[in-house]
Amino acid sequence: MNLYYVNDEDEWQQILDDLSQALDMPTALVDTQSFILQASGERHELCKAIRANKESKIDICARTQKFMLKEAKKTRRPVIVSCEAKMTKCVIPVFSDEELMGSIVVCGTGIPEEEITPDMIAKSINRSVEEVNRMIKQVPFVPREKVAEVTNSLFDKMQDKKSTD
Repeated sequence: MNLYYVNDEDEWQQILDDLSQALDMPTALVDTQSFILQASGERHELCKAIRANKESKIDICARTQKFMLKEAKKTRRPVIVSCEAKMTKCVIPVFSDEELMGSIVVCGTGIPEEEITPDMIAKSINRSVEEVNRMIKQVPFVPREKVAEVTNSLFDKMQDKKSTD
């Protein structure tokens, strides 16, 4: 059994597209090993730079993702945190019966209450602080409350759909 047992490819794509549009963030459907199956939305330049470097992708993205998936599996609810770069990252778990099938990952916007600090990022991606500051200015900001509202609503709809199937 896999995520395509829960929804077909077109249904997942619509969910990812709607979520990406609602939050101005890229989204991805990932399996339990965090392998991307489908995606929607464009990453901004800073996220692209972070993900292009293997070490920064591990230090900034993957470490946070691993912790979040464990937490989502335990709480059986979406988990929203700031990644190491101080940008929003959200994991929405997808269950079938009691089994975790994978998740929807949403990430890459700034949080109005948190400053994205360039020093650690610059060191991690081997770029100058000035260049990272230029990229930070292009990062969209979305309030954490909006992220929580939209992702919790999607999670609840997915749970309601399961109970009516």
